Amino acid sequence: MKEINKFICLITAIIFSVFIQSCSTTKAIPEGEQLYTGMKSTRYENYQNSPHFTNVKEELDLILATTPNASLFGSPSMRSPFPIGLWIWNSFAQDSTAFGKWMLRAFASKPILLSATTPDLRATVGKNLLSKRGYFSGKISYETIRQRNPRKAKLRYTVNIGPLCTIDSISYTNFPPAADSLIRTDTAAAIIKKGCPFDVASLEQERQRITSLFRNHGYYYYQGDHASYLADTTLNHGRATVRLQMVDSIPPRAARVWTIRKQTINFRREIMEELHGQRIRGFLTMNYTHSRPPVRHRTLTNDLMLRPGDTYSQERHQQMLNKLNSTGVFSATSLTFTPSDSSDTCTTLDMTLDCLIEKPYDFYIETYGKGKTSGKYGPELIIGFAKRNTFRGAELFNLKAHGAYEWASARNDNENSRINDYQYGAEASLQIPRILNPFAEPPRKRHRRIEQKRREAFLKGLPMPPVPKIKQFYETPITLLRTSVDIINRAKYFKRHVVSGELTYAWRPTEQNTYQFTPLSLTYEFMHKTTKQFQELTDSMPYLKVSMADQFIPKASFQYTYQSPSGLLNPIKWQTTVSEASNLIALGALIRKKPWDEKNKKMFKNPYAQFLKLETKFTKLWTIKSHTTIAAHINIGAIWAYGNSTIAPYTEQFYVGGANSVRAFNVREIGPGRYRSTSRNRSYIEQTGDIKVLANLEYRPHLVGNLYGALFLDAGNVWTLQEDSSRPSSEFKFKNFLKEMALGTGVGLRYDLDFFIIRLDWGIGLHVPYATGITRFYNIPKFRDAQTLHLAIGLPF
Repeated sequence: MKEINKFICLITAIIFSVFIQSCSTTKAIPEGEQLYTGMKSTRYENYQNSPHFTNVKEELDLILATTPNASLFGSPSMRSPFPIGLWIWNSFAQDSTAFGKWMLRAFASKPILLSATTPDLRATVGKNLLSKRGYFSGKISYETIRQRNPRKAKLRYTVNIGPLCTIDSISYTNFPPAADSLIRTDTAAAIIKKGCPFDVASLEQERQRITSLFRNHGYYYYQGDHASYLADTTLNHGRATVRLQMVDSIPPRAARVWTIRKQTINFRREIMEELHGQRIRGFLTMNYTHSRPPVRHRTLTNDLMLRPGDTYSQERHQQMLNKLNSTGVFSATSLTFTPSDSSDTCTTLDMTLDCLIEKPYDFYIETYGKGKTSGKYGPELIIGFAKRNTFRGAELFNLKAHGAYEWASARNDNENSRINDYQYGAEASLQIPRILNPFAEPPRKRHRRIEQKRREAFLKGLPMPPVPKIKQFYETPITLLRTSVDIINRAKYFKRHVVSGELTYAWRPTEQNTYQFTPLSLTYEFMHKTTKQFQELTDSMPYLKVSMADQFIPKASFQYTYQSPSGLLNPIKWQTTVSEASNLIALGALIRKKPWDEKNKKMFKNPYAQFLKLETKFTKLWTIKSHTTIAAHINIGAIWAYGNSTIAPYTEQFYVGGANSVRAFNVREIGPGRYRSTSRNRSYIEQTGDIKVLANLEYRPHLVGNLYGALFLDAGNVWTLQEDSSRPSSEFKFKNFLKEMALGTGVGLRYDLDFFIIRLDWGIGLHVPYATGITRFYNIPKFRDAQTLHLAIGLPF
């Protein structure tokens, strides 16, 4: 049989080789033409290395690039050795049969000819780019490089950069006094300064900055073309004297500061729908159909960032639209501003907001195919129903049911049967676009109280108290109410029920700061059924018996996230979460004279978990060049069980390994400490801990097109706070901290699809904390036992 297989493989290889040799990529090339087979690396001459030159070089590379047939990842220089589409074209280009036409239409790639690459045009466009970026004497030439086959050719461009013209001085003239003062107060934010490259793009950015500055301070009618540049390059060789001046023909209203007077909101379910109903409150008018506005007045006023008496701001204008669109109530919104009257001295605007109401209901079905690093595979189904604007306050009600089925090889070393697991459950949630506080005074009552005080002061002839300004948020605050139930069946082990509910507040006052507070998250976990095999497992691991026991987890948590302002080259993100469970309940028990450390205190006839948990994540990015970065990440966490608990709940413990952790190892394959599970097929149960330290360093170079690479180094482990006799050497000791870190490296690829990133990482182990019989740093006995492949969505951190 082996001889027959070898003979078949040999014959297949011979046939394939003959097929390749018989294929021609130039058979159908017209006479006098040449097949374009790619570019040689572009030569750059007479330049000074700088960030500006690097950016210009990247732009030129895009302008000069022409991809050949069978290009790899859109590269203009790399081709596949098997241009199948080109072979098919050359084989069937002259075939007039129906089959030949179908082959051409379905599989062929038309040859890219050298004459179609238009190198002269590309060189001209490139030279224009050099002039716009400050290289006035730059030149671009090209040459044709013939190949061994005279009917094939490559291109090579040569770019002579030349000297760079820089800014000698910048001034702003002919602006009105108020506008001129505004410019002077914001000079620190100027984009172009003395010594900067004379770059048309930078000059336009500076003009747009001035336009945004004016429009954010009330100059609603001011436009970018109301100012123009004058540049003189004759005074100083290689340097330009630049002046930005307001044009003489500017409309008078563009030089005035405008404020908001009246507001009108139109609600439509269809674009041309006529509006019959109207409600007026002060300076706000709402027009709608049916008997009442589809959205409450209070809900809208929370998102109206421009109010009567406010100076117009383009920034707040855009933020208001973003906040309204993010509510999910409207499919489209638009704002228009018109002068309150036609007089030449008018400085007030009437604002009209047109809102198109989104369809109220959504029904969705999601299906997934799941593959886990623990060796389990299977389908998952989610069926959901959503109701927008549930109580006319932009609320979102969501109800969904889910189910998943998994199969895997036996977890236990002595079994060879298949194991089938399943999980199903339901979840209901209500998202409210405001902070819902039952102890705070309702906004309507607060508004009436303030108005009454102002009216009394007016009648008495006293100064009226100011109207408190409503606090503005970068994003609309959210109150989330959620409840869920899950049934988890692990064949031959247990069937577990998990019921939970939570109340969460989330708010983002600025772009940099985000807060999330969960005052109550109540989870009840109980074993509906267990097997003898599971009992034997928990008997051998007492910590597991405690951490997976029936229990209540009444938890509260607070999370703070800081992230750098958008646009920074080297941003950071720092997220810290503090959570606790049952401390208020234990305090109440202490008042009832029950000792703090007494165990087995109960809530609704079941023990409750008591712990304090802290976790922090820090990520830093360094931009090396355009689209190429280095990312560093640190994740440290600790959980301390005390009072009514000796061990933290299993679901709250830490682990390392997997696609977003130490990628050389699978999930829960390392730790705690130097402990290693005696059965690798059940390590995912045992290898968790109370302390976690994880560090990652990743180089992310841009390769070609939308393809990016990765070279990474990961280190991490988990430990227990106390010695565990069932898991020897698992306790955290600072003197052994570095020795017990697992270390891995690897390479990866990322493909950016704009809306998400597909990631493939190959992790390779370098060091494991447990004993392997090898004393050197690289202590992994077999190379194949310390490598893992991860296919994931999104970046790891």
